[in-house]
Amino acid sequence: MRKIVYAGHRAPTGGNIPYRFFVVVKDPVQLRLLKAAAPGYFGESNAVIVVCTDLRVDDGVAKIDVDQTSLYDAGAAAENIVLAAYALGLGASFIKSYSETAVSRILHLPQGCRTELIVSLGYPAADEPPPIKKRKEGKITYYNRYGSITETKPNNDPRAPLTPEQFLFEYTMFLLTAAHGVPSEPRTYGAIRLLDAVTKLTGLYSVVGGLRPDPLIMEAKRKIDTELDTAMTSEEEFVSFIDGLVKDFTEELTRRYG
Repeated sequence: MRKIVYAGHRAPTGGNIPYRFFVVVKDPVQLRLLKAAAPGYFGESNAVIVVCTDLRVDDGVAKIDVDQTSLYDAGAAAENIVLAAYALGLGASFIKSYSETAVSRILHLPQGCRTELIVSLGYPAADEPPPIKKRKEGKITYYNRYGSITETKPNNDPRAPLTPEQFLFEYTMFLLTAAHGVPSEPRTYGAIRLLDAVTKLTGLYSVVGGLRPDPLIMEAKRKIDTELDTAMTSEEEFVSFIDGLVKDFTEELTRRYG
């Protein structure tokens, strides 16, 4: 169970926000209560893991964002749980057909927390039927765009260098899409987008002839590429990192222009 739970916790969460938690149920009475409240709980299992979301977590993310991303994050965690269980010789099943009100009460969840998915775990029966095969028409793969069922050669050589005009157009598109997402993203994402814009800007050196790379800008790109992940672990360290970059450029600014 520890290995399975560990695998579940290794799944990502949107913005690295710690709003997901698990409730592991092994007590026979609790399992019986859950089974009574979950019509989709088939068979007899030794344990269940209930994937939950703490909607009270305030980490600079809009509530509508948490409502949406938590569903994806719950699915990612549940899939990790099932894969880990299967690797250990266990059987697992997703359960979503249940009463949220009843299950929350059985688990004593506080106000502001909700369940997302129940995963039942146990040992498969010797005569367990094989998994239902997907219908052939359900396995459809398209290439590059909807409706294209065969791989085709790329229209352009991906190694061909961009023209300055292409670079500026694509860079502008990046800034526009980044701006569009910022209002609904975690607080630090705005800073992440701007720092990413700095690193992308260095691409000008490869498309504009005669433009000499600035050592300080290239060093800033190297630092950003290395330290950008701190935004996901510590906002304080992330802000301190940006402050350090600003100090470097301020000192260089006064040195160059007096």
